[in-house]
Amino acid sequence: MTKTWKKILSLTLAMLMTVSMFAACGGQTASQNNTDAGEPTQPGEEGKILKVLTLGHSLSVDCGHMLALIANTEGYESMKVGTLYYSGCPLNKHVQFLNNNSAEYSLYISSTDKPNSPPTITNDVTMEYALKLDYWDVIVMQGGVFEIALDKTYKSGLIQIIQKYVNETALNPYVEFMWHMPWAPPLDNTLRDTYPYPENNTYYSSYLAYDDNRATLYNAITKCVTDNIVPDKTFTDVIPTGTAMENALSSYLEETDLHRDYAHATDLARVMNAYLWFCKLTGVEQLTEIKLDAIPMVFFKSTMGNEDRVLTDAEKAIILESVNNALKTPFAMTQSQYTTAP
Repeated sequence: MTKTWKKILSLTLAMLMTVSMFAACGGQTASQNNTDAGEPTQPGEEGKILKVLTLGHSLSVDCGHMLALIANTEGYESMKVGTLYYSGCPLNKHVQFLNNNSAEYSLYISSTDKPNSPPTITNDVTMEYALKLDYWDVIVMQGGVFEIALDKTYKSGLIQIIQKYVNETALNPYVEFMWHMPWAPPLDNTLRDTYPYPENNTYYSSYLAYDDNRATLYNAITKCVTDNIVPDKTFTDVIPTGTAMENALSSYLEETDLHRDYAHATDLARVMNAYLWFCKLTGVEQLTEIKLDAIPMVFFKSTMGNEDRVLTDAEKAIILESVNNALKTPFAMTQSQYTTAP
């Protein structure tokens, strides 16, 4: 079937499915969020329209939180970003929730319609509701926070169960899958002391298994992805956020500049992550500049002051370099040229 006929068929299906969306969502009203189902489009296609939903947790929120804002600065006419969130969610939890149609998730929604606004959040939704809320072009998957470096995670068959459910449930019959490769946790003791990092924490114990070394754990994560996800033709691409973080950490930046606690990203790292996601989702092979000048204060009220967070030229240079090097070499750290602070 040619691409043109696929789009014609997809448009027809979209029109038919939109009529029955309320029933398909199990009675959850579309008014909980803006529902704008339409013709499915492919990343980078003329018209610059893209809708992406992540089945994730807080590490995907740290990437998608500012994605619509970045897309707006890059001239993307329309982008809608959804993150189906459950704290630390491992793959087996996703399977449990979809099997029981459990309303355990929170759904974060951002769009280029309101690029300077933080995501709207709808609590207590099902995966089915999120999948049928809109005509998603791309579904991004990722492993749980505590299992991303474990080979058995990728060989468990759980990924295929989730994909099968998505293919049977999503409105877009030609939805694409991408895989998110997050980052290894930091070594800095001030970050380790942040909640929740007790010695019996699963993240802590899994870290010790890799000689308590961030680089060793990062290499384990990349090996899992290159061995299991890259050869899997059901995934169109991998988003190597973990590599961008390692690239930036090879500069003069400290772990505390990129990690706000034992696992999560700072506002600066969130900007970098969003730029990488934008490139991977839209087919940009290399960025030419960082166009975002400041982070709106409303995005990070808990960690910022009353004024917007201004990005320095030095920070922009590291973001640009780290993202471009991750695009060139997605599964290996590239040493930064910015090793001395300005």
